[in-house]
Amino acid sequence: MNTPQHLPEPEPAHDWAEDLAHDQLVTATHSHLVAAQRAAEAAEAATVQIGYVQLARDLADGTGGPGA
Repeated sequence: MNTPQHLPEPEPAHDWAEDLAHDQLVTATHSHLVAAQRAAEAAEAATVQIGYVQLARDLADGTGGPGA
């Protein structure tokens, strides 16, 4: 006897749309977090460089820098 194969019920369209929206939100959030991390690292590096420049200026003008 040949029995028909039962396929799973298709997922409702709104479930698919919610899944897609969630995936896009996760991807966008991850991208923003990565960009924020890179910006924070760049700001930290710039702050260090500014500190070195200020120290070099202080040493050059004879004030000796912080704690001198």
